[in-house]
Amino acid sequence: MNPSREFDLMLLLAAALAILFGITMIYSASSPSALWKSQATYGILFLIVAVAIVYIPDKVVYGVAYPLYGVSILSLLAVLAWGTGESSRWLSLGAISVQPSEFAKVATVMALARYLGDCGSEQVARPRTFLTALTLCGLPMFLVGQQPDLGTAISLGAAFLPMLYWAGMRPLHIFFVTAPLLSVVFSFEPLWGQDSAPIVFAIFIIATSVTIQAMLSRLWITLTLLAVDLSAGLINAVIWKNVLHGYQRARIETLLDPESDPLGNGWNVIQSLIAIGSGGLTGKGFLLGTQTKYEFLPEAHTDFIIAVVGEELGFLGSVVVLSTFLFLIWRAVYIGTMANNRFFSLLAIGFASIIVFHVFVNVGMTIGLMPVVGLPLPFLSYGGSSLLTNCIIIGLLLHVYAHRHEY
Repeated sequence: MNPSREFDLMLLLAAALAILFGITMIYSASSPSALWKSQATYGILFLIVAVAIVYIPDKVVYGVAYPLYGVSILSLLAVLAWGTGESSRWLSLGAISVQPSEFAKVATVMALARYLGDCGSEQVARPRTFLTALTLCGLPMFLVGQQPDLGTAISLGAAFLPMLYWAGMRPLHIFFVTAPLLSVVFSFEPLWGQDSAPIVFAIFIIATSVTIQAMLSRLWITLTLLAVDLSAGLINAVIWKNVLHGYQRARIETLLDPESDPLGNGWNVIQSLIAIGSGGLTGKGFLLGTQTKYEFLPEAHTDFIIAVVGEELGFLGSVVVLSTFLFLIWRAVYIGTMANNRFFSLLAIGFASIIVFHVFVNVGMTIGLMPVVGLPLPFLSYGGSSLLTNCIIIGLLLHVYAHRHEY
């Protein structure tokens, strides 16, 4: 098989379009600096890397999954010991600084894909299989969370449940896994209010218990799930008060009410909303964004790049950008459905989940629907490590597509 004859040109062109869009917006957001030139150089080099990955033999991609995961864990440990920069998230390698947590996303998905791919679909629901997969995903999440980088830590787990489902886990079992997380949401006092939170949580517990008992008619399962959900709700209160850092609590509180701290933690979200809202249908025009030019909007070229798009190119420009992401996500899922090899199919679904999570959270935080957690928008936000990681993802998706007929 000649991979060049099975090349997914549409996927590569969509990624290149997103990168070009990002370079253009970085130029607008960071002018008169030359950050856009660096991003353009990275974009060209990393797209070449993406194409080169297509020609790596199948056995090599499969074989390096665990070694890459091991290297990733070691690099995350190195960050905790010798990291530099804000929150010690970077490793300096001479004149180059890298962010190992970005590359951990690829390594974690590859390790999960290999492990779940080696397990048959009938083995996925076994506790041992689930706990091993949870450990593979949870270890890098814990290490990144210690930097601390809560947003990236959560993004490392974005592919976990979709990959378990794709590997063969029943939806009911996935509900068992997600029920404690839902308990955290429904018991979260700042979300529901001091008086309403206990009532909301009680309704969730009762509804969940009744539903599970009606579906399975096994009292011990219902009682076990009840105990786990209650414990998750109680632990949530402890984590909120004693584990989360002050700035993390402030970000979540600001999400619920940005106007409560308009000159502090609510500033970014408020200015982002002003920028997007003032853009209207067609925008103010390229290089004419006042929130960006007068530096009202912090981190315009990184975390809030989509706000620059909304202000200067309006709703229509934002739709073009989001449509590009929608195509990339659809294409990744399509590749996953087409791949005959179980490892490669899981790989594509895992990467699709990572892209979905990043786009959803980044866009959500710019319009006040998600907390500001510092996650970049794939391909558009400035940053070499992030762009390289996303291009590696594209390269591996191209590889899966080119080898989709192989077992």
